[in-house]
Amino acid sequence: MRKVPLPNGAKLYLATALGEALAYGPASNAAEVVITIASALQANDLVIIDSDDYWPELTGRVARVKTAAENSITLAGVNTSNLDKFPAGGQISLIPLLADPSWQRLPYIPSFATSGGELQTGSSSYLDLDDAVEYANGRSARRLEYTVSWKEGSAGRQALIDANGDDVAVHRLVYKDGTATYYVGHLAYDDAPSTTRDEEMVTTSTVLLRHAPSFIGRALP
Repeated sequence: MRKVPLPNGAKLYLATALGEALAYGPASNAAEVVITIASALQANDLVIIDSDDYWPELTGRVARVKTAAENSITLAGVNTSNLDKFPAGGQISLIPLLADPSWQRLPYIPSFATSGGELQTGSSSYLDLDDAVEYANGRSARRLEYTVSWKEGSAGRQALIDANGDDVAVHRLVYKDGTATYYVGHLAYDDAPSTTRDEEMVTTSTVLLRHAPSFIGRALP
């Protein structure tokens, strides 16, 4: 019988440091993109994709390195074969995500939710047709909002203060089975705790996401 997946028990982390961005390298149009680039990356490393000037649809996505050769990197599950969406000649830079201790856990999260991503539509009506025709027109902007239980001297609070205003703030939500979802975007942290009678004091973070959240499964064999 199928087990219903629940996020209960997941732990939230904020990246306190990122690796140095690699130079742009030519990227292939393939079912799994190959980037011609020299790096010290290895298989199963995690990276943030930056392709603002070429394929901005990928910018802000987190991906896993599938294979790493001397001068090329293959990213698992990043499909760039659609030439209409990804014109030939694209280039990609990668920002490595560092391992612990470059992540600060943010404990005691009363609320956590994403919003946006709703399908946007338009419609056309015609003289010779009785019914209007609706068409898709992309999706609305996405954001992540969460609250953290207030504690004046906590390491989590300091990490949020330090990252406030960062355009490439990275959050990692780790589920109990070891898989994770990554959120990349502009962090706006409100350090003024709520003060409502009979309610826990919390501070609020809003992350304006550059890309849809990236789900990353277990490490590749």
